[in-house]
Amino acid sequence: METVLTADREMMAFDLSADGQQAAFVAAADRDPSALHVADLAGGERQLLAANAEWLAERKSGAVEDFWFESGDGTPIQGWLIKPPDFDPNRRYPLILSIHGGPHVMWSRHEPTMWHEWQVQAAAGYIVLACNPRGSDGYGRAFRTALHTRWGEADLPDLMAGVEAAVAKGFVDPARLFVTGGSYGGFMTAWVIGHDDRFRAAVAQRGVYDLSGFYSTSDIPRLIEWEFDHAPWEDPALLWKYSPLAYAEQIHAPLLLLHAEHDFRAPIPTAEGLFVALRRLKRPVEMVRYPRDGHELSRSGEPKHRVDRLERILAWFERWDEQNV
Repeated sequence: METVLTADREMMAFDLSADGQQAAFVAAADRDPSALHVADLAGGERQLLAANAEWLAERKSGAVEDFWFESGDGTPIQGWLIKPPDFDPNRRYPLILSIHGGPHVMWSRHEPTMWHEWQVQAAAGYIVLACNPRGSDGYGRAFRTALHTRWGEADLPDLMAGVEAAVAKGFVDPARLFVTGGSYGGFMTAWVIGHDDRFRAAVAQRGVYDLSGFYSTSDIPRLIEWEFDHAPWEDPALLWKYSPLAYAEQIHAPLLLLHAEHDFRAPIPTAEGLFVALRRLKRPVEMVRYPRDGHELSRSGEPKHRVDRLERILAWFERWDEQNV
């Protein structure tokens, strides 16, 4: 195997010329979510199109800092801190823990699917912490399979270690911590606030909150069998143990649930179930339903819904921020 293209970036798509001597590719970087390049595989490349250049030139973007830290058992975890554009190391900022979906995916500092969200949050004055906890791809089989039959349980210590390491840097206010994520990240958001009380507020997006309910309604029900080695009727107690809904009584942080009505991957009924449980418990919870959109709302949903989602996340955190309460 020979490496023919290298750089600190994420390649999203590529194609070879008919003679196999050139490659055209779209790449993302932490200061530009996409640009078109062409490379001579014998050496040299040039940028063909910088579609965002004019728009980016009129705006400030936040710097992304590589952020490796150790989990409680000494396992190294890779993460990143996205900082406000006018970051001042002598100030203390609120922090948003951003959790990826999958669960078996891998984020990078150049993540094109999250660039807009992280930069919007950083521009609003937050430090954003993103990382690849156990269960993520890219760090070996044992790291990936550590999550098997242990959703939430295996990766929670990694995420909390990241928060603690970020606070230890001195520019994060430990009294102003927030958490959000989508899909499996939505699951983890609810799991986090059901098992840890340090967060002031949370936004769970397109998540899974009852694993048996997910099995019964999702377009990928076999995921449960692959991840837990059982169907719901074979070990209902196991799936309930790893369902965030089971810990509703322990959830006290204000929770905003965002869900699309045409989500067939993580259908809306389990979100409705968590919403109803928290309402019955008289906990601060709200739910927003987006018509017509599906699981890809944040990436390819109706533009007005995508903007509304970003605005609602920030508004929810601002509402429950210590400085505003």
